[in-house]
This record gives sequence, structure tokens and C-alpha cells, in this order.
Amino acid sequence: MYLDLLTQAPLLDPQVWASPDVLSTVIDYEAAKKKKKSRGGGGLIFGGICCLLIVVLIVVGIYLLTKRKKQQ
Repeated sequence: MYLDLLTQAPLLDPQVWASPDVLSTVIDYEAAKKKKKSRGGGGLIFGGICCLLIVVLIVVGIYLLTKRKKQQ
């Protein structure tokens, strides 16, 4: 966002930059972005646990199949 803001800055009038609405919009955008990031941590942990369980199930399945083949 900042790169876009800096590249387009010469196109804006100084009165636009001096407006309090512009600053409040940027602050609101940054606050919303931080809230989104903080909520995603629970999903990441849940996804990691699911992946770990799938890997464990695959390893146990392979172990049981090789054990069964050795018994025959």
C-alpha cells in the first residue's frame, strides 16, 4: 500500500493530504489489517494439527500393511 501511495503522491493536491479524512481512512485500514492477522493464528494451529494427524495416519497405515505382509 505504501509503495502505491508514494508512486501516486505527486498526482494528488496538497489539500487532499491535509484533509483529516485521508489520515483517518489510512489509520482505519491499518487497524483492520492488524485485526485480520491476529484472528488467523487459531486457523493456522488447527490446520497444523490436522496435517500432523494425517501424516500419523499414513505412517500407521504403512506400518500395519508391512506388518501384515510379513506375517503371510
